[in-house]
Amino acid sequence: MSMTGEVVFQRIFNLRGTIDMKKVRDLLADMVDAGTVQTKHATPEYVSFAAPLALNLSGLNLELKLDDGTPVGISARLYEVGALALMIRVPAHGEKLSELGRYAALPVSCQGTPSRRSKIFALVLEKLSPRIEPAFDEIFDVPVDPESYTAYCLSEVPGGAAYALGAERAQVAGLLIGEAQYDRLGSMEIEDTLRNWTNYFRDDLVVADWDAGVIIEPDGQYEDILYIFEVANLQLLALRKYDRYLDIILDKGYDEYERMSKGPMIFTKRARDMVRELSEVRMDLAKVTDEIANTAKFFGDWYIARVYMGLASKLHISDYHKTVEEKLATLNDLYQSVLSEINGRQMLILEAMIVLLIIFEVGMAFYRH
Repeated sequence: MSMTGEVVFQRIFNLRGTIDMKKVRDLLADMVDAGTVQTKHATPEYVSFAAPLALNLSGLNLELKLDDGTPVGISARLYEVGALALMIRVPAHGEKLSELGRYAALPVSCQGTPSRRSKIFALVLEKLSPRIEPAFDEIFDVPVDPESYTAYCLSEVPGGAAYALGAERAQVAGLLIGEAQYDRLGSMEIEDTLRNWTNYFRDDLVVADWDAGVIIEPDGQYEDILYIFEVANLQLLALRKYDRYLDIILDKGYDEYERMSKGPMIFTKRARDMVRELSEVRMDLAKVTDEIANTAKFFGDWYIARVYMGLASKLHISDYHKTVEEKLATLNDLYQSVLSEINGRQMLILEAMIVLLIIFEVGMAFYRH
């Protein structure tokens, strides 16, 4: 019995800002796909997933194929937080799990020309960006590298899922970390790589590591798991982006605050402009962080949530989220400091005007008498 399945290459790109989903749906009306993410697991009736905009890319005429002419699939999803998620799906087969590693460097033909996957992803982004541009809501134009993830999805495996996790643990670990010499891996490395595994039925398996995952699903229904891989990496990308954006805003804010504090006491225009800008940033980022959190709400599908929590732990998403929250708190402190400085200056100016008015009144009284 040989292996049968596919290798799914995911790449998530940061866009220039958050997206007005109603507007972008109108702009991309000819590409919108009605497909939604479904789960096969027994769940409460209220289970639902976040609703990205699924796109059909057939109109781009990419004609993706392997060297032997096997068609290669590609799809896309657009998220409100300002991210474009792309997936290239390559049919895969082999006799051993370790053989799947060769697909990582397998060339794909695009419109008859051998191309690297990175070039194909960049081409799709280049074609879609001008059409998305008018739908940007809030602009956070901070460059960050895209997130990549590889999912080895198998419907047939020699010996089944239990055998793969038992007798072939080293091969699974080597596949996840991209190590061809899997037979030399130490036991601690293998255990650490495979610690985030879970299953729903006895014959299925999900193992999620830092930048690759293995899915064994005999019935081939694993779109919900791929969605979880995508969402976790989307969150990591968004948090990296806003972490860097906050660094820029805070550095600029500190410099402006220092210049303001050394400026003329009567000059408050710069301070008012700074307060307005900081207030807008605080509100925008508060909205965005809520949207990031909402993408991971699975509302009662405990198995899916378990897969997500395992991968989120590997990606240190909670640590990134904590860092962003701390910087938002620092931004709030800076906002309050600038506001206090303005109020202090205004009170001082007001008091000075009252004193001058009293002196004027006393002077006029002496003058009249």
